[in-house]
Amino acid sequence: MLFTRGSGKQFVGEGVLDYQQGDIALIGSNVPHLHLCNAKLNPTMDFDLSAGEALQFHPIIFPFNLEDVPDYQCIYQLLQKSQYGIRFYDKELFEELGQRFQEIDYYEYTHRIIALLQILERLSACKNTKLLSGTAYSSTNSTVEANEPVSKVYTYLFNHYKEKITLREIADYVKQNPSALCRYFRQRTDKSIFQCLAEIRVEHACKLLSYSNLSVSQIAYESGYGNVPYFIKQFESITQRTPKEYRTQIEKL
Repeated sequence: MLFTRGSGKQFVGEGVLDYQQGDIALIGSNVPHLHLCNAKLNPTMDFDLSAGEALQFHPIIFPFNLEDVPDYQCIYQLLQKSQYGIRFYDKELFEELGQRFQEIDYYEYTHRIIALLQILERLSACKNTKLLSGTAYSSTNSTVEANEPVSKVYTYLFNHYKEKITLREIADYVKQNPSALCRYFRQRTDKSIFQCLAEIRVEHACKLLSYSNLSVSQIAYESGYGNVPYFIKQFESITQRTPKEYRTQIEKL
């Protein structure tokens, strides 16, 4: 990802790092991440809205047993590090990738893959980098395979938690019967789907309480809640503190 305008905070896994125009980031497959621009975090201050360009790709494009292919070692190591999230600081590389991102839209088939490999190779050669999280996140570390319903549910929740979500919408995305999906999800996670949704929303709210000046009401809406009292009740149920108490405790740290 190229940050082409503005500034803010980037959340990757357990890590938090400021970003600004000219920064580059690579985030691994299925790694939870969030970008909050300063214009939204601090609406009373004069910040530009953020903008960026993203290039997404699926690991299936790489050879099987990538780690055993000598010519791919630099890319393999880069992808391993991307499970922590990587920030790159190189002005010339930023300008070069900006041009490559525009060009790749016009490529087809193998030409797109070749262009992607060239981009990854350039990133792997960058010396000025920083890991965004202290812990690697990988779906392969769990018992849930990437193509299983549980993983698909989590993907849907992470992508839509700010919206009003129904069980039918989730089931349609996963292509399963709603009742069967609920039973299967609880068997595999010991939680209901909407309990997990609440945890994702509250985690997002915690980040906003920690790093923004938004009011509790604004944070409730930004986290997917249309009802502020219900948000406060659910927040307290999960964190054992009200949003106000949570923010006060964070400010004392």
